[in-house]
Amino acid sequence: PALLRPQIRGGGQERGLRAGTENAAGIAGFGVAAGIVAHRLAEMAAVARRRDRMEALIRSLDPDAVVFGAGAARLPNTSSIAMPGVAAEIQLVHFDLAGIAVSAGAACSSGRIEAPSVLLAMGVPDGLARTAIRVSLGLDTTDAEIDRFVAAWAALRDRTRARRCRA
Repeated sequence: PALLRPQIRGGGQERGLRAGTENAAGIAGFGVAAGIVAHRLAEMAAVARRRDRMEALIRSLDPDAVVFGAGAARLPNTSSIAMPGVAAEIQLVHFDLAGIAVSAGAACSSGRIEAPSVLLAMGVPDGLARTAIRVSLGLDTTDAEIDRFVAAWAALRDRTRARRCRA
């Protein structure tokens, strides 16, 4: 048999192999949190349906729109959408002025606008990747909020197309 030595000294628990007392309150709290998460996970199917509805509305308005990962197993609350020809930075400002929070780039590169490395790794051309925004839905996101986002999307698309036609 192998000889085990305690990693932390103190206390006589487990015949001197473990120091201290178990965090009973932490263990109980973790159990409650796990129960809540298990209950809320069942609600994520509805979030995925709202995400899919939002993506379908955008694609029906703009056949050039690209929904990355559509048809693949992915998070139910997140959508990465490109509006070709409109830089992500322009979209961020537009949606912010409309009171809608979206993001661009990778979640781990907050504050920097650059082509999302995940999209580039998927083989998405740099120019298209730079037009992608990330839209996150929550358990409490409503159809009305999705409709407001889609309307703001259409307004930006129409405005940018009109400018290109005048140029």
